[in-house]
Amino acid sequence: MSRVTGKPSRRIDALRDRGFRGGRIAPHRAMIGLEVSWTLAIDLLVLPLMFSVAMFALLEPLMAAWRSFFELVAGPLGLPHAIGTRVFEIGPLAVPIPYFMTPGFWPEPRDLQTGWLFTGVLAGVGMLLRGRMLPVGYFLRAVAVIQVSAQLWFWLAPPPLIYTLPDYASGLLVCGVIILLLAPFLVAFTFHIFDFVLWQKLMMATLLLAHLSVLLPLQTAVHVWIIHRGSFLTLPVLFFLFGPLLDVFVYVALYGWGMSWRSGGVLDAVDRRPPTPVQKYPADRPRPTPTPRSTAAVPGPPSFSALRAWPLGLVWRRLFPDRTGGG
Repeated sequence: MSRVTGKPSRRIDALRDRGFRGGRIAPHRAMIGLEVSWTLAIDLLVLPLMFSVAMFALLEPLMAAWRSFFELVAGPLGLPHAIGTRVFEIGPLAVPIPYFMTPGFWPEPRDLQTGWLFTGVLAGVGMLLRGRMLPVGYFLRAVAVIQVSAQLWFWLAPPPLIYTLPDYASGLLVCGVIILLLAPFLVAFTFHIFDFVLWQKLMMATLLLAHLSVLLPLQTAVHVWIIHRGSFLTLPVLFFLFGPLLDVFVYVALYGWGMSWRSGGVLDAVDRRPPTPVQKYPADRPRPTPTPRSTAAVPGPPSFSALRAWPLGLVWRRLFPDRTGGG
């Protein structure tokens, strides 16, 4: 719509979505409505179902690989006892999940004293960090708060702890297997709804499953080693901050990377143009000399008398609107 004539203007409509360099400004994904179609239904239901079925079919060799990894690192990490197996049943199907049978220990008075000192250092450093390091400070404060709750509980509660370390390790891996089976649906309902091409959607789900398949046994081995060495006093921080929450942040990181991919659809400009150099005034051309007439045509700043008369005129028009022609 032209502001001058009030009629639709094709030129203005064409220029509305153009940047100052001539490229098309793509609409933001948050401003685009979701178009329901058969292809979207396939992306939301068929693709994640295919990934989940494929992941379930690969669980047996994946569990064998996890068992081999646990047996390989148990010796160097000093984790005694054998590797156990917990059968996780999914309806009529069963998945044997390997886990460490290393025992954990109730914290001794020396462990509690070390924990109080460690918590105080974390809280102090977290309170001192400022500026760009402030997010790290908040994280250290959160760790200190969780550790304080663990310190108080193990200080007041009588031993033993009814929750054993093998139960914790097997529970962590069972939770990881459930995440592996449900992660494709999470990708579908958060990433497939955008107009990315098929190979990009397949790559996002594949990257997430491959990353989690490697991360979960490593995560469990580190947790078991720390709890076995540092007693159950370290379990709350490991579970709340570096357990399933870490798996979620893995997808958040991959999702942020994937959303930066060029989609090739209507949400991404495909006719981007390279930057054009700024036109400079020719050096061999003489610059025009300003004349008194040209300088007089340039409006200068308002004078002091005009600024003083403006509020008086405003008061006059408010008192006598008929004499000034106002409403």
